[in-house]
Amino acid sequence: MTPRQFLDEIAEPNVKELSANPTSVRHAWIALASLHHFEDYFAVARGLSVEDARSELEKADPYRIELLRHVANSFKHAELVRGKFKGLSVRDVRVGSGAAFSDGSYYSDGTSHSDAPDVVRIEHDGQLIDVPHLCETCLTAFKTKA
Repeated sequence: MTPRQFLDEIAEPNVKELSANPTSVRHAWIALASLHHFEDYFAVARGLSVEDARSELEKADPYRIELLRHVANSFKHAELVRGKFKGLSVRDVRVGSGAAFSDGSYYSDGTSHSDAPDVVRIEHDGQLIDVPHLCETCLTAFKTKA
């Protein structure tokens, strides 16, 4: 399976299902996992180590792609115990108002618009992460590399 096929047949349908069910933690988990593992398909297709593939992919959107990896790992392992996002935990997953702005951010006090639809989100170090937005953004970035 090529990286493009992986995106088209696995990751993108999972992200679309999350978009259709933005409050579903199950759909969030599946979308995060499939997007995170795109780097493996990319590495094999390019003959790269996973670390080199990760570095290449992060060029498309450094912050969000790194964040995706850590959020996906926190969903898989329940809590990160080392690294930059140490403490990121599924205990901090909640359903609440989606991001206030199109870049996935919230107001500085963590609020959004009163009519923002609810989504799965995770809080880390006072920052709210809108999981559907994160997945959609990373999918778009990965498509530029596939």
